[in-house]
Amino acid sequence: MNKLILSIIFVLSAFNLAYPQSEKKITYVSDDNPSGYFQVFVMNEDGSGKKQISDMYDHCYFPSLSSDGKKVVFNTENGIIYYIENIDQETHSEPYYVFSGEHASFTNDDQIIVFNSDFEGVLTIYAIELGLSEPFIISDLGYSNQQLLSKDGTKIVFSSFYQGGKDVILIDFTDESESNVYKISNNNHANLFPDISSDNMLITWAAFDNNLQGTIYILNDGNEIALSKGIESANRPKFSPDIKKISFVAITDTKTKIYTMDIDGSNKQSFDIKGGNVANYQWLDSDRIVYDAENGVEYNIGILDVTSGNSKILTSTSSSMHPHSYIK
Repeated sequence: MNKLILSIIFVLSAFNLAYPQSEKKITYVSDDNPSGYFQVFVMNEDGSGKKQISDMYDHCYFPSLSSDGKKVVFNTENGIIYYIENIDQETHSEPYYVFSGEHASFTNDDQIIVFNSDFEGVLTIYAIELGLSEPFIISDLGYSNQQLLSKDGTKIVFSSFYQGGKDVILIDFTDESESNVYKISNNNHANLFPDISSDNMLITWAAFDNNLQGTIYILNDGNEIALSKGIESANRPKFSPDIKKISFVAITDTKTKIYTMDIDGSNKQSFDIKGGNVANYQWLDSDRIVYDAENGVEYNIGILDVTSGNSKILTSTSSSMHPHSYIK
């Protein structure tokens, strides 16, 4: 693992630049365009101001906004990563080629893209500086993916094969020793979809047994604690920005719902959202979750207010999915 390169990620990302606050933007993909391909769009948080920002002869998936709201990175169905600049302007750039891979995101300085690729034969995590042609490896462990960089850029958590199982791993970029890679999970299950709290103190993830039943775990003061016992197929946990709640999704009565609970596992609550079965989601702020849901025919994007329990649909024509908004 290249210590110099990892320290560059830390130094650049740790600035955590404060950009002027404004109405949140949501990027997503939709086939609501003449080509019929899923293309990258951006809209205001209330669903207004929808604008198509890519026009490619390929499906585009999983767009991710930069922290300043001026760039978006995404991958195509053919496994190529691109980014677009000046999406906040009337005229934006054409897509810039990045590399082969998927599930890309910007670091906090907006000058480095972290992504998954198997171009060297094994799926793992890479990063590349904008304008350069060669990426550098972040994880040299087998089959590393589902990565998340901490808000201050000092740590990264991900899922990887390690010591015989699929585990949650943490790398601390501030630790210059050779032992800065930590195994977080300690159970015998497949540990997936980790998330790290905004203060870097807590890590949560989903652990799946041999029957593919998922349980949400949290690492708190070095202790691994199961939080969602009694709820089958719990998956994709995420901390709310204020670290008061953990959200997750679970299949109940043939429907996939969003749940929230306090970080100690108490006060579990499920939500009947508009749009159908939830697929992808993230916190928009500490009170709202943006999600996509499918109804058997199409996907639509909605917002859930976890305080009132009310949800509303933001897209209603064709199919729209993979919403993302940068959380300050």
